Amino acid sequence: MIMDVPRTQAQFPQTKWSMVLRSQDRGETGQDALAELCQSYWFPLYAFARKSGRNPADAEDLVQGFLSKAVQDRLFIRADSDKGKLRTFLLTAFRRFSRDEYEKTVTQKRGGGNVVSFDAMEAESWYGESELADEAPEKTFDRHWAITVLENAVQRLAKDWDARGKGSDFQALRPFLTASGSSEEYEAVGKSISMKPDTVKVTIHRLRAKFGVALREEIQDTQTEDDDVDSELRYLIQLL
Repeated sequence: MIMDVPRTQAQFPQTKWSMVLRSQDRGETGQDALAELCQSYWFPLYAFARKSGRNPADAEDLVQGFLSKAVQDRLFIRADSDKGKLRTFLLTAFRRFSRDEYEKTVTQKRGGGNVVSFDAMEAESWYGESELADEAPEKTFDRHWAITVLENAVQRLAKDWDARGKGSDFQALRPFLTASGSSEEYEAVGKSISMKPDTVKVTIHRLRAKFGVALREEIQDTQTEDDDVDSELRYLIQLL
């Protein structure tokens, strides 16, 4: 997860709610999609639990219990993209689980049967670095959702550059996705990847355009047909 992102066009073949739709498959494809969903969005749920008053250990158990139940009960089969945003669906389901089923469901030992790879110390470090004292739990969830969406968009670009054998170039240019650079910085990064400063500037300009496309597609992938992508984008950016 990146915490410093305020996270021809590149082609990323995604459809609205695509991971949710794939997770409804009972075969290996469905399991892979479900794992991807859980791994992508566990931290906003953790942050919500912490902000709601759970201690770190209970927040971890709560998230793992929810995701475990989501897998066992095939929660996402009941998800319907006609009913709203994926962000809203997940938070509503998690709040219901927190209120009604946590004490009954989470009986396993900590660290056993976990659905996602969960580094509790790292999670708490992320949470501590980004906590806002007067922020409501729902807003905390939305803000960390925004960070996750941005990171997912960055990872789309990273995979594209990796596939072309330019992964190291992308990592060198990545800091300039959301921040301007000086001539000296462009020259320094150019030397590190054997690129002239003017070429660096042009490449960053194109990379930002592709990042914008990736970000919009990442947002669109969690929206319904009637949702306004621009409105959601403005809301998520505002949170950061």
